[in-house]
Amino acid sequence: MTFKSLLAIAVALVLIVSWTVIRDKEALPAFDKAEEMIMMRDIGHKVLLHAGDSSSRVLPVQEIAGHEYILQFQSRFTFIPDSLVRVVDRAIRAHHLPLSYMVQVIACNSDQVIFGYSMHQDSTNNIVPCIGREQEKACYKIRLLFPATNTANTSYLLPASLLAIGLSLLARFLYNKRRKTARAAAATPNEPVPATDIEPSPATQAVNIGRYLFYRDKQLLQLDEQTIALTAKEAKLLQVFAAAPNEVIDRNRLLKEVWEDEGVIVGRSLDMFVSKLRKKLQQDPGISIINVHGKGYKLAINA
Repeated sequence: MTFKSLLAIAVALVLIVSWTVIRDKEALPAFDKAEEMIMMRDIGHKVLLHAGDSSSRVLPVQEIAGHEYILQFQSRFTFIPDSLVRVVDRAIRAHHLPLSYMVQVIACNSDQVIFGYSMHQDSTNNIVPCIGREQEKACYKIRLLFPATNTANTSYLLPASLLAIGLSLLARFLYNKRRKTARAAAATPNEPVPATDIEPSPATQAVNIGRYLFYRDKQLLQLDEQTIALTAKEAKLLQVFAAAPNEVIDRNRLLKEVWEDEGVIVGRSLDMFVSKLRKKLQQDPGISIINVHGKGYKLAINA
């Protein structure tokens, strides 16, 4: 089972526990039924507007028992999770609806939950995973669930949340340990040795980067008689640069190719690893990694 799968299970556990603790209460204030439906349709309308769709219709809202609503749409649309969170939250606050609620984005063709999050009166308890990733354009339904407006018994919520977080951290540790073990087994049966003791195998394919030789499989750079060790991330990032020298590579492509298996992508990580690569390549003045504002980075190599 992959780290992303285990992380998804942990997040789902937190959402299920938080929802179970508070769902057995009366949910919404005493609105007229027609007014409730208008509010739900307005939320759907604002979602479409934010997606750039001002012409297609919000289909009739379905109410499920216990103040649960399904918003359906005439046309397909795309969304970025953190933007969706803000749009829905603004609409709910504008209609003075309870600030504790749960949202699920469901694929029409499979009824699978594509994205979900849980908001609370106390914002420190909010659970909003997987932000920043634009979802593909498709047919989606949005499920809104409003739990109790009065104080619920949340005594079990903190231990359950800690348990889920612990499971996700354990999963990440085991996943990273397995990857390191696999790399070590592929490279050598012995323990890893310092970079200065590594002698590149003639059979190992090297890539010329200026005055450097880059050995991707060994995760190292060689400059004359000197060897420079690279981390797995640095080697993967340099491999992407080396495949397209003197070309601007989009930030999103770099994040996807280097951090795709991590489950969570943080843009600052890219900048940090680029800075590390610059230092390790600085002995050749003909090499530079240039930040192209608003686009990405370019590995510039002067002939």
